Amino acid sequence: MKLRPEWYVIQVISWTEENVKQSLFQRRESLWMEDYILDVFVPTHEVVSVRAWGKEVKKSKNILPWYILVQMIVTNESWYIVRNTPNVTWFLWAWNIPVPVSGEELEKLKWKIKENAVEYSSKFTVWDEVYITDWTFSWNEWILSEVNEKKWTVKMTINLLWRDTPVELEFSQVKIKN
Repeated sequence: MKLRPEWYVIQVISWTEENVKQSLFQRRESLWMEDYILDVFVPTHEVVSVRAWGKEVKKSKNILPWYILVQMIVTNESWYIVRNTPNVTWFLWAWNIPVPVSGEELEKLKWKIKENAVEYSSKFTVWDEVYITDWTFSWNEWILSEVNEKKWTVKMTINLLWRDTPVELEFSQVKIKN
């Protein structure tokens, strides 16, 4: 009878997810377990932050902090190797038998990763007082009425010829008042 590979959840020490992934790949090669420990997956997605002057900073954010998934065929040896990898703290198991992740849960996780393919984050919030940096209205402070992180824009109302006029600007065109 041939065993099927399944995905299993492993809890690791915080901020060591990538290190554990690399350790598992190294251990499976050095101990000739490539046929049993098949893949290691850290569920992450891109986060884009906008810094001063509109500079974009991209970094990877873990969707399930402290957890990684391992695709493996469970034998005493493969389970021992994964359990005793440095920074692995816990293995989802019941009665000394690892419990695989169901196909439905795995699909939900894949959908969440696809949905959050790129997440935007900014330092702006509604009601912040800002200066306009590259416009004729830079002489005054304005209050943000709307922040759109997906389009990287902010909206505010400025007084133009004694009338309130809504204006939409990019993140790079405004600066938060210190």
